[in-house]
Amino acid sequence: MKKISPSILDVPKDNLINYVTQLTKWGVNNVHYDIMDNIFVPNVALQYAEVKSIKENCPKHIMDIHLMVKDVFGYYEMYKNVGDIITFHYEALTEGEILQLIEIAKKDNVKLGISIKPKTKVREIIPLIKNFSLVLIMSVEPGFGGQKFIENSLNKVSELKQYLTKNNLKNILIQIDGGINGDNIKNCFKFGVDMAVVGSYLVKNFSEKTINKLTER
Repeated sequence: MKKISPSILDVPKDNLINYVTQLTKWGVNNVHYDIMDNIFVPNVALQYAEVKSIKENCPKHIMDIHLMVKDVFGYYEMYKNVGDIITFHYEALTEGEILQLIEIAKKDNVKLGISIKPKTKVREIIPLIKNFSLVLIMSVEPGFGGQKFIENSLNKVSELKQYLTKNNLKNILIQIDGGINGDNIKNCFKFGVDMAVVGSYLVKNFSEKTINKLTER
């Protein structure tokens, strides 16, 4: 599987609906929504009203919600009826809180993803992985677009891929986010990424040709 989930973090606010609509016309069925609280990361991004407006005004697509927030439970409640999958950061909660969130999501029938920052080891989330639909490896420090790709993130992808394969958990998607461009995306897929989040590179080179190049269509 070689798919992208375009991030709209760097898209001008007045162009969000047009941008997402155009993506769907080009066959992109998964879009990445960055939600920040200026606490867990020193930045703010999309607001709830903007994401809800996209859901109401754009063609149907998978809304991939990435919570870079400290109050995971509060934001989960806000977005659980908007997003198709909600990914939170392992570093934002205790293990007990993560288990509590997993139970809540099961009752709500909501798909959860878990993300780890560049300094967090894959082994730290191994005991929890089976509970998630997606694991997101951050290849930059979360919070800002346009950062340089951290190369050793690929080792984490490879380690995760081996674990999922060995334990028959192939249905769990591996996602990578941060600094992805036309030069390094092939390597990401080669190391085991299923879905790459592409932000500023796509915004700067917005065309169907770029989409085709990124997905090798």
